[in-house]
Amino acid sequence: MPTLGVDFDFSQIAQRAMDLGATVDQIPYIMATTLNMAAENTRSYLIETTWPSSVTVRNRSFMNAALTTKGSRATKGDLTVEIYDKIGRANLFLHAKGGTRRAKGGNLSIPSSVNVQRTSGGAVRTQQQPKNLRNSFKRGRFIFQRQGRSTRKAKGRIKLMYSLRPSVPIPQDVPFYNDFAEVMRQEMSLNLGLAVMRAMATRCR
Repeated sequence: MPTLGVDFDFSQIAQRAMDLGATVDQIPYIMATTLNMAAENTRSYLIETTWPSSVTVRNRSFMNAALTTKGSRATKGDLTVEIYDKIGRANLFLHAKGGTRRAKGGNLSIPSSVNVQRTSGGAVRTQQQPKNLRNSFKRGRFIFQRQGRSTRKAKGRIKLMYSLRPSVPIPQDVPFYNDFAEVMRQEMSLNLGLAVMRAMATRCR
């Protein structure tokens, strides 16, 4: 998912840190610690509040696996942090900005919400995936399945399983960017004092 930049006035944050007892040489460590703490708490908010309040969640563990700060955390020499989608399977950017999901080749198979069953994790059951669908046939932009134990007995009894489309619109329905910016600013303010305490405790060791 493309990143969103949020700028902070580090001069004001540094002054607040020194007002709390920090020294100048501790400021880079405090800034990095504050950013990382804020990012982790913001990540949790996006997973536990932003996503489930915006969409129907089928797999509750998915977002926890997808969003991470690993490899993109702030350091004393680089005061930037990033929350990103390491899996790239749920079109999170399109949910955040809106747009069109396009097939890489051929068509997208859109499962019927009535006839195609999903696992508790939200995935289409293996036996009902298009490549495994028994007694199925394509007609126009649809995939149907004959019902019954045999094709002869199933004659005339069919169910619509998939529609085939070269692209599908994805609405802008998850406020990832707005929530990221708002929660990061709040968390930066809330966690500064704790970061200062950690810096001072480290110096005393």
